[in-house]
Amino acid sequence: MLKLGLLIILNKLIFCLAGSNFYIDYDNNTYVKNGKPYRYISGAMHYFRVPQEFWKDRMLKMKVSGLTAVQTYIEWSSHQPQPDQFIFSDNLDIEKYFQTAADLGLDVILRPGPYIDAERDFGGLPFWLLKDPSINLRTSDPKFFEPVKKWYQKLFQIIQKYLHKNGGPIILIQVENEYGSYGTQTSNCDKKYLADLRDLILQLVGDDVVLFTTDGNWDQVVQCGQIQDVYATVDFGSGTNVNQSFEVQRRFEPKGPLVNSEYYSGWIDHWQEAHSVVPADAVDKTLDEILSVGANVNIYMFHGGTSFGLKSGSNGPPFAPNPTSYDFNAPVSESGDLTQKYWTLRNRIGKYSPLPEVPAGFMNVSKKGDYGSLQMNYVGHIMDMRNIFKYYGIYKYPMSFEDLNQEAGLMLYETKVSGLFRDPAMLNVTGLADRAYIYVNSRFVGILSRAEDMFILPVQIQHGDDLAILVENQGRLCYGPQMKDRKGLTQNITLDANILTDWRISGLPFDADFNTLLDERLDVYQMVRKGRYGRASQDARMTLWSSVIQLAEDGTVYDTFVKLPGWHKGILMINGEVVGRYWPVAGPQVTLYVPKSFLKPFPEYNKITIFEQDGTDCYPSCTIEFVTTPILNKPTPSSAYNYKLFK
Repeated sequence: MLKLGLLIILNKLIFCLAGSNFYIDYDNNTYVKNGKPYRYISGAMHYFRVPQEFWKDRMLKMKVSGLTAVQTYIEWSSHQPQPDQFIFSDNLDIEKYFQTAADLGLDVILRPGPYIDAERDFGGLPFWLLKDPSINLRTSDPKFFEPVKKWYQKLFQIIQKYLHKNGGPIILIQVENEYGSYGTQTSNCDKKYLADLRDLILQLVGDDVVLFTTDGNWDQVVQCGQIQDVYATVDFGSGTNVNQSFEVQRRFEPKGPLVNSEYYSGWIDHWQEAHSVVPADAVDKTLDEILSVGANVNIYMFHGGTSFGLKSGSNGPPFAPNPTSYDFNAPVSESGDLTQKYWTLRNRIGKYSPLPEVPAGFMNVSKKGDYGSLQMNYVGHIMDMRNIFKYYGIYKYPMSFEDLNQEAGLMLYETKVSGLFRDPAMLNVTGLADRAYIYVNSRFVGILSRAEDMFILPVQIQHGDDLAILVENQGRLCYGPQMKDRKGLTQNITLDANILTDWRISGLPFDADFNTLLDERLDVYQMVRKGRYGRASQDARMTLWSSVIQLAEDGTVYDTFVKLPGWHKGILMINGEVVGRYWPVAGPQVTLYVPKSFLKPFPEYNKITIFEQDGTDCYPSCTIEFVTTPILNKPTPSSAYNYKLFK
């Protein structure tokens, strides 16, 4: 085995001496890098799911496993959260990501979308595209393509110097992403869009960069997603017939390298569905078959990470939101620990290519912080804390999140009903996206849920009563033909078939500005309340809780996991940052991963805030626990849902 440091130096020396070129040798069915045949063995790790301080650690683990490249999407929505705002700093510093890969001798396979799926909100597209409901996504519609052009012009200015031809690590760029699935599902394979996107990329990077597409391993989707002068590849998971899958690629690319651009090491999770587990032996067996025919492969995911904040998406139909964790049952766990699958795949890769030596001090499992139990203090019921809401105005009919320029969080719709109604009256919220809490005269009366196909609720209500509907956005659809997934109340609301009007609308966006405001006002509310529980003694839904904790006195800070015994569903924040959604009563995810970068060392205090939506079993003494082991596999009501049925 070659020592890792020597290998990296040799890679750089070879690069300098040979000159930088990367192309496809069709006669010999291979890529060529710097004048020599090249076969990549890659792994996916998304920068936006891993704290920046861990990028080097995770990439080093990929390098030690025998991988030669790292694959990542670029998430448009994070970099351009508003049409006039671009962000490329901190955890979105893609230049640092590329340079880290280059420093470790890893090539980069870039997937800039614009659509990425990845179980992210709206498939990585910015929500503000949906302000115009007539937009045709992923087509040549100018309402979609003109924003893409503006985004790409900004993005590729940064990417340019990191291309392989310019001395950087990027060897391949994907055009669109599994477009064949979308095109066939919508019965609109927009070849003009694909060609225009190809031409835009070539205009920005030059015509001497290798572009590729990837689609599933059946003819219909590859045919729909294929683009002239862009190399077509396929994707599939373990247990698949490898020869048959590559025969599909060969029908569209008779010559050139065999490529599986997404070889699944595990699978995705949904709330209320069983945790996905793919045995290491199964992944190893099919990987062996892929490598034995000389194919290139990208292992998706090699390290899954976490959808911090409220960035996880959803699938459907049926509607099924994704949890905060994106562990994916990958070789490197959500918290960066090495699994048995990691070592199994490393051994397999070593049968086909040289392996770097395992560095001294290389740890399977990093130390985690056992910070004990923390008593949470009740702050207030949000219906009594109106000045934390962002007020939008009064509208005749309900407005969506997108209409009001709110990306995520919750939206409150309030009206005063007039007229005579049956007892009970039927409240119809057919346009609900996604989960609604119904109040009459400030009294909670029920929940409606898109995931459960529940849109009608019998309510006892009279003339002059106040009706409030608090709607949670559980993540926009990230895949499929119904991606124009506007959130909130997207249709008129009826009570016994009478349309309700004159809605007062306010939001809880949980964005940076809101989080700062919330942090300030929580302190005030907590001082005023002085331990009084008020409405929480009858109904702990929609309540805010807060506390502080100091870590170890020696100043050390470690990653940890937060467990929420007795809590039902809500949002966890630490030091003003949204860690993510929790829903332990539904599962399969029970704990939330908290990287050390979210925490402050002793003697500073860490402020913990919880927004509990569904009430607690622990009232009035509610605690959370900082533990060292994750729980991602709690038994759930059903394991019948299978994303593979429609992907």
